[in-house]
Amino acid sequence: MRKIAALMLVLALCMMCVTGCEGGVGAILGGDSEARKSAVVSSDIQLPMEKIRTLNPIISKDEDTYFINKLIYDSLFELDEDLAAVPSLVEAWGYADDGMAVAFQLKNGLLWQDGTPFDGNDVAFSIQCYTTYLYDHVFTGNVQNISGATVDRNNPYIVTVNFKSADKTGTELFTFPILPEHLYKNAYELHSLVEEFIPIGTGAYAVTEFDMYSHITLGGNPYYYSAPPGNRLIFQIMPSREDSLNMLGVNAISYAVSRQGDRETIYRNADVKVKSFVSNEAVWIGFNFNSPVMKNKNARKAIAYAIDNKELLETCFFNSGVLCDTIYFPGFLGVGGQEDPYAVDAAEADTELAEAGFYDNDRDGYMDYFDAAYGDNGGWISARLKFLINGNDQSRVEAAKLIQTSLDRLGLVCELIFVEDDMFAAAVAEGNYDFYMGSASFNESYDLRFMLHSAYNNPISYSNNWLDILLDDFAASRTQEARKYTFTQIHTLLTEEIPYYCLFYKTYGAAAAPSMNGEANPSFNDFYRDCEGWRNVYTSEYAGGE
Repeated sequence: MRKIAALMLVLALCMMCVTGCEGGVGAILGGDSEARKSAVVSSDIQLPMEKIRTLNPIISKDEDTYFINKLIYDSLFELDEDLAAVPSLVEAWGYADDGMAVAFQLKNGLLWQDGTPFDGNDVAFSIQCYTTYLYDHVFTGNVQNISGATVDRNNPYIVTVNFKSADKTGTELFTFPILPEHLYKNAYELHSLVEEFIPIGTGAYAVTEFDMYSHITLGGNPYYYSAPPGNRLIFQIMPSREDSLNMLGVNAISYAVSRQGDRETIYRNADVKVKSFVSNEAVWIGFNFNSPVMKNKNARKAIAYAIDNKELLETCFFNSGVLCDTIYFPGFLGVGGQEDPYAVDAAEADTELAEAGFYDNDRDGYMDYFDAAYGDNGGWISARLKFLINGNDQSRVEAAKLIQTSLDRLGLVCELIFVEDDMFAAAVAEGNYDFYMGSASFNESYDLRFMLHSAYNNPISYSNNWLDILLDDFAASRTQEARKYTFTQIHTLLTEEIPYYCLFYKTYGAAAAPSMNGEANPSFNDFYRDCEGWRNVYTSEYAGGE
């Protein structure tokens, strides 16, 4: 009953907000003198959120807090659509010769949402707050290599950040929210603020209404450096996100992001607009390099050529994904894209298998390979491959069966090993398989040494000295040009070596109510990008003459 009452309250609030509209009844939208549509344009955008612990970006791990704070706060840098760092609060910057420090020249003339000027003391204070918090937070990985920050005595708009090592010093890490120093006594006071914390930023939106148990309303920041947004974003707290998806069709919610693979089928009979966008969640095949068979690059390529990724997406994953050439984000830093370098090709698969030394030695229709370590003088062994899968994920189970069928056509016997979800990571680490189907949501900085570097205990026991060097250089890159140059080499090597074969990157859906007008350009790290132009247009037909 409480859940129904909560939903009814949300509906009531939504209907009340329609009365606060821009310009009353709008212009006639189409029709003729006998049947016309009147339009009411509302600047109130209804958005769903789940209950959060706090809006304090230092201590929060809530997803909704992360996305809402992107509307309120600015950061030193932000990431573009290719995940390259571009300056936000920074005008210019430069690194020390040894890479152990970077100096930022900040933009002058910016104001906090209470009218107080912004300067380098706010940046140094924010860094102190993030680095001294004793527990993990969303931005732990961004600041863990920072030893401190100081403000120039003669110029409060110059801040120098010092590092513990020359590793992980790139501008792509400075994407955490910058908070105002003048509102808090010290970092420890800020750490202690939970439910009572109200954000004050330099971003486009400011908090105008705040109730931790019902809603949070954002309006245009009057001190914003540019023209403030003319709409209001009303985040309604709901029992669960699934409830909001059911309310889009009746315009009770304006916009929501769905991770459900079957989202298109949910909205098929409703006038809801859905725009898919690429997530940071990859699904791949990982080859175990402790397996004698999988050490052979040609064998890995043969398996890749045998798999029809498009069929997997359409048959098992509701077509909610895009192809990708490596496990890095599609088009990362402008390199590569949404393509499969090993698109299904039976002839290529046969060729690679022959190059790997596979042969039907006993004429039973299935492949064998020569193992020099077998017996005294070596011998032919049946190529029986073990394929590890999370058995709790039905989509992956069905995909694994399709892959098994594809390998069977190639003459490879493939045993499916299903493991419970809570035991899957341990099974991967144990290594009793030839290849496995895995997935992960990667951090936006894409430091994937834990997946690929030989010194990071990667899960497939892959080792390549040149790749190790490139991965370290990539993490220590001081410029976006150097970062892209190094990644181009990483991309080429991974495409050829294929330690992981990316099946696809999942897509999410940005669903807009029939009333929603405006361009939605969401990304996995910014659901509400370009929301300043959103409006609701409510129409109703009426009959009448001139």
